[in-house]
This record gives sequence, C-alpha cells and structure tokens, in this order.
Amino acid sequence: MRNLTKELKKELKTPHIYIALTTGFSIILLAMFSKWVLPEPIGYLALATPPFVATIFESFYSHNKDSKICTTSYWVLGILGATALVIIFHMF
Repeated sequence: MRNLTKELKKELKTPHIYIALTTGFSIILLAMFSKWVLPEPIGYLALATPPFVATIFESFYSHNKDSKICTTSYWVLGILGATALVIIFHMF
C-alpha cells in the first residue's frame, strides 16, 4: 500500500497533470461564460484555443523535456491567458 501511494504522488507531480487540470478548468470556464455571461455563444474554433495550447505544450514537452520553454508554469499561464483573451474578445 505504501508503494502505491509513493507512485501515485510521483505521478501527480508530472507536468501533464497540471496542464490537463488547467485545460479542464479553462473549458468549464469558457462554457459558463458562453452560456450565462456573454451576449452570444462562443464559437467552436474559439473554444478550442486553450486545448490547442495544451497540445502544443505536449508536443514541445515530448521532444525537449529539460528545455526552459517546457516550464509548466509558463504553459499554465498561457492556457489561462488564452482563456481570458477568448472571453475578452467575445465581450465586444
């Protein structure tokens, strides 16, 4: 049992988990804004922007794991920034 918890903790510290959680939060946030806040629903292409950023991260990370460009916090901020930009551009 102890070995399982060590492995689980090790897996929870991978960048993939943080990117996936941020992308999921971003999708839920976009859906809520599209449904209840914005005057018109957000289109499919704009809704796909944050997951596209996550896909780009996965591509970079698979090739350059130790590179500075693959710092997880940069990509988490990038996904949240893309979410904010989609919401802001659809307000006007």
